[in-house]
Amino acid sequence: MTHTPSSPKSSRGHWWWLVGTATLIAAAAGGCYAWAARPLPATPKAFVFRDDFESAAKTEDLFPSDASRWNGTQRDGGLTSGKNIVALTTERTHSGRQALKCVASPSEGNNVSKADIERTGLKFTKGDHVWFSGYFWLPGDTDASLTFMWDLETTELRNSPGRRLYLQDGEFFASDLGKWWTGKKFRQPPGAQVKFPKDQWVQVKIHLVLSETNDGRMQVWQDGKKVLDATGKTLPRASTVYDRMQVGVTANGRPGRAQTVYVDDVVLSNRPI
Repeated sequence: MTHTPSSPKSSRGHWWWLVGTATLIAAAAGGCYAWAARPLPATPKAFVFRDDFESAAKTEDLFPSDASRWNGTQRDGGLTSGKNIVALTTERTHSGRQALKCVASPSEGNNVSKADIERTGLKFTKGDHVWFSGYFWLPGDTDASLTFMWDLETTELRNSPGRRLYLQDGEFFASDLGKWWTGKKFRQPPGAQVKFPKDQWVQVKIHLVLSETNDGRMQVWQDGKKVLDATGKTLPRASTVYDRMQVGVTANGRPGRAQTVYVDDVVLSNRPI
């Protein structure tokens, strides 16, 4: 049998095929190593803030000098801002012997009335999860439409924009990216709207996924029933830090009508609650 030697051209082609394959394998291995060696994003340190408004002899005790509890109130705006109230009360409570009472006088034009308590020094950023739970009581003798009850804001931008939870016309929960014109409103689907109950304690639970793009998310539960689940912008900018939460009557959008909100058993965390 006669052996026919391979041509030099064929040998060179085979050689370069082996070299190319080896190079691709090495590159893939290197890429896998680089991917495996890259550190995973750091998990945010667990944070939780709670207040049941007990262990305070007077309202001023809610604002200790070490800033470990609440950090201030808003009691301004409206026709008679001198009558706006943010104070401990024993009139009605969800648990214990005390709750917080917030009364905002009627608004006047652009002079919006506010009566709320605020926690500052927070640090919620892009990609974070925000969880809130609180119990609210609204009197049944008034229309509470356009009562804003919860704000998560940034103080680094003008007017402190942020996500707000409020009762739209008809007393259904909705949310806006307040004071930031590019943020859309989150509303309950027509025909599936759940009215906020009056003259009873209602647990309000909120979950936010923070993003400046449309992959942000906001969910709201009312006594365990999900009433809002929307996606969209939940941060004004990618670099925004939400550093302030306000609870109570964060804005009374109704002229000619005062609004009262009782608050108890508040929890804020970056973990599910």
